[in-house]
Amino acid sequence: MKHRVSLIGVFACAVCLVMTLAGCSQSTAYTPETLNPTVSSPTIGKDNTLRVGIGGGAPFYVSTNSSSAASGLDVDMAAALADQLGLKLEVVSLGTGEVDVQSALAKGDVDIVMSATSSDKGDSVWVSDPYTQTGIALFASPGTAAPSKSDAPKIAAQSSSTSAWAVTNAFGEDALVANSDLLSALSSVETKSATYVAADAVIGSYAALGQNVDVEPVAVLGTVGGYGVAVSASNTDLQKAISDALATISGNGVANVVCSKWLGSAIDLSSLPVIEVSTSKASSAKTSDSDESSSEKTGADTSASEDSSASTDDGVEPKTEAGANAVLPQGTSSAA
Repeated sequence: MKHRVSLIGVFACAVCLVMTLAGCSQSTAYTPETLNPTVSSPTIGKDNTLRVGIGGGAPFYVSTNSSSAASGLDVDMAAALADQLGLKLEVVSLGTGEVDVQSALAKGDVDIVMSATSSDKGDSVWVSDPYTQTGIALFASPGTAAPSKSDAPKIAAQSSSTSAWAVTNAFGEDALVANSDLLSALSSVETKSATYVAADAVIGSYAALGQNVDVEPVAVLGTVGGYGVAVSASNTDLQKAISDALATISGNGVANVVCSKWLGSAIDLSSLPVIEVSTSKASSAKTSDSDESSSEKTGADTSASEDSSASTDDGVEPKTEAGANAVLPQGTSSAA
């Protein structure tokens, strides 16, 4: 699947909301300035075009409507980067399962890959600063304080997920209210069977917005990570171009507008309490990879395993900054 995407609508919102001096109003249409290309072949594989790999299958990362047009948080963010680089955008689907970033870049069909994490970094892969923070967050109704173990909190999460593992690791097995999927876990807060929901911060925010559940992150389980842009480690020119473009769209408010469209608001976990999640109990708290449910990022492919983010029996901490920790039920529509 390859699509060309425009970000005119997002830039119009950004200019109206963030750059009001540009003169945008309800009665005037805004077309973003067309910039001259800042990179060309061989820095990118196709002149005037940024080929962006997007995968994982979740509708907020990449989805298609009846006209086969790609949409989602990663698509909009990639379009903003392409516009800033003076390039057209070509979206290349990397499938509905876990993305092998190194292989995707090595094949040469894409210039960059979205939703990369620090775990994807290696001798052949460079990853930018995050365009959105993430981590395993505890969601609760606005005004709810972060829990302590002595509170004996009830925390909903998808069964056999990274988030469920983190809950039992930090609070004990009695704290976990296991659910079959993320939407059921969110419903647990509405029905008062749980006070908190544990989920990837990005994915939980998307699901809560789409289901109109009034919750917000109140604490972080473990470390804060983020989703960034992966580039071949040998392509230093493209690395610099992406870094500069990302800094620009982060500074002028466009990145925040994209996040607000898909997540309700930009995610900032830096001020939240951090609850320690140790690695010593991983072997007893986790099931084997083959028993894991599919990730929150799939939603459409419930047969995929959480093998990249779950430990088995070696006591290694799972990939806590990845989104592989809950299933969205089949047929769930994406938030617009």
